Amino acid sequence: MIGCSGGADSVALVRALQHLRSLPAADPPTGFLTLAHFNHATRGEESERDELFVRALAAQLGLPFVGRRSERVDARDEESLRKMRLRFLKESAEQSGARYVAVAHSSDDNVETVLHHLLRGTGPRGLAGIRPYRSLGEDTVLIRPLLNVSRDRIRTALRSINQPWCEDSSNASRNYRRNWIRHELMPLIQLKYPDANEAIFRAARTQRDWVQTIESMAENWRTQHVHIGHTVVIRCDTQTDATVIITAMQQLWSTQQWPMQSMSHTHWQQLYHYVSDALAGVCVLPGTVRMESIDGRVVLQRDA
Repeated sequence: MIGCSGGADSVALVRALQHLRSLPAADPPTGFLTLAHFNHATRGEESERDELFVRALAAQLGLPFVGRRSERVDARDEESLRKMRLRFLKESAEQSGARYVAVAHSSDDNVETVLHHLLRGTGPRGLAGIRPYRSLGEDTVLIRPLLNVSRDRIRTALRSINQPWCEDSSNASRNYRRNWIRHELMPLIQLKYPDANEAIFRAARTQRDWVQTIESMAENWRTQHVHIGHTVVIRCDTQTDATVIITAMQQLWSTQQWPMQSMSHTHWQQLYHYVSDALAGVCVLPGTVRMESIDGRVVLQRDA
């Protein structure tokens, strides 16, 4: 399944994957391609135009189309829109039996994401940028095949085959932080550092390699120190580095589906000190997660 907004990046992804399937091979291609479009209905006639365009592109290429229209026109912040799209893609993939969902983030998107995270005071995972793939559910994987390709190269490729696309007028608005980074901050940086995009992309890739190593160590630590039952019981550890333990706790929060965004740097440090110093006491973390340390163990339980 391919998430297609109608913009240049997603249209290029559709054309590229469709072309790969059409190449001669020893065996016929397996699997299927489906175009998926989520209409946020936030831009009036322009939103309707984009949906019609993607429908027509699917018909032109002989590909199935699935679409959904948002019922929440009041949701306009970037995070809410992103969550709605991902929920639609996940549900559509599960209903159609798709194993992979491809979306069209470019290398420029990755650079802008790294800067966005940096300015918010992110940790190592945020500085690693956008992941090439990640789980979208129990049986679905989200992949980003164009993550190494620049926005300019994508548009050049589309023009070379006379393939039109839709321009989203909201991309020009400075009200969204990512657009401000794209239109205001990056041009200023490139005045002094013309190769800034490539340099930031390389730095993010190096950071991602480091993060993957730490995450692997954290997974091993969890298997040895964390037991999940009616409550989560963590065996205290005074020897392991803070980075590994905090990463293990972030993985735990993710698997338990506890609220991550409300956990600040201070909260993660507090959790680490309970685990590493075997501090006796009780406190409540964001999301009503109760933490109690007793007899060399930390017990976590989220209140209903």
